Amino acid sequence: MKWNTPIVIEEQKGYLQHGSPMLLMGSCFTDNVGDYLQKAKFAIECNPFGTLYNPESIANALDRLMSMQEYRQDELLKSGDLWYSYHHHGKFSSTSAEDTLRHINESFNRASSILNRCHHLIVTFGTAYVYRLIESGEVVANCHKQPARLFERTLLQIDEIVERWEKLLKKLSVYAPQCKILFTVSPIRHMSDGAHNNQLSKSTLLLAVDRLCKNHPEWCSYFPAYEIVLDELRDYRFYADDMTHPSQQAVAYICERLSETYFTNETRTIAEHCIKIDRSLRHRPLNGTNNDAYQQFALKLIAEMKQMEQTYQDIDYSKEIEELKQQISR
Repeated sequence: MKWNTPIVIEEQKGYLQHGSPMLLMGSCFTDNVGDYLQKAKFAIECNPFGTLYNPESIANALDRLMSMQEYRQDELLKSGDLWYSYHHHGKFSSTSAEDTLRHINESFNRASSILNRCHHLIVTFGTAYVYRLIESGEVVANCHKQPARLFERTLLQIDEIVERWEKLLKKLSVYAPQCKILFTVSPIRHMSDGAHNNQLSKSTLLLAVDRLCKNHPEWCSYFPAYEIVLDELRDYRFYADDMTHPSQQAVAYICERLSETYFTNETRTIAEHCIKIDRSLRHRPLNGTNNDAYQQFALKLIAEMKQMEQTYQDIDYSKEIEELKQQISR
């Protein structure tokens, strides 16, 4: 007897590999996948502009990265004590314009350096609704709690999204010809839009992505994270307390399906070992680090990381080893 309806995904073993640079951009679900890939020691840069929800803002961010033009201070705005950018998430905001700009450009330069050698761009669309500045018509990535009278809220149309991304893909094919794009649609429900409007938004995104993948099957593919949560899991126990975000269990299951689809058996083995090491690195002893038991634990872990580096040339634990050495030498 079947207790669910499994989503059938065409396997592409070897599509994602260690040592192949990846850039992840999009909604907060992107951070869930990015966290998994980082722990599994893939070479990634995740959400360099912070969380971006709509296709227009993601496209604008990628255009800016390809231009390699750092942000200028005159592009920042101030509200109360905080400086912010309409192109970025609020995590970049601070009371200092210099600090805000430095934080923005440090992240920008890391992402810009990886994009032109990127093997995979993983893009997660969250919503088709956008906020435009009435004065300029510009779509903002984040409203930063500015007055509603400054913005007009609209639903992007399928043709708008496809046309914008067709231009972007043409540009990207020259800038990073080796790069393949993996689209997902976030399973996070935007219930502030209302149940019906949320479905209209997700449907718009799904239809736009489907058209892009059909137009460019050699570049673009789709991973059905949205369908896995809404149809295969289909139960409130797979949602967090807010009943809109997937639970940790659901995220873990999606990442497992991702690895089944795109990893070779060897890549999965490496990833599982790296995640086990990550759990050990996060261990915090109740009696502190200045005791024989923890010292032995740390030395064994350092040896394990060094062995991974020797066995797999694309795995780098230099930062973790140095931090652990400093911790046990105090």
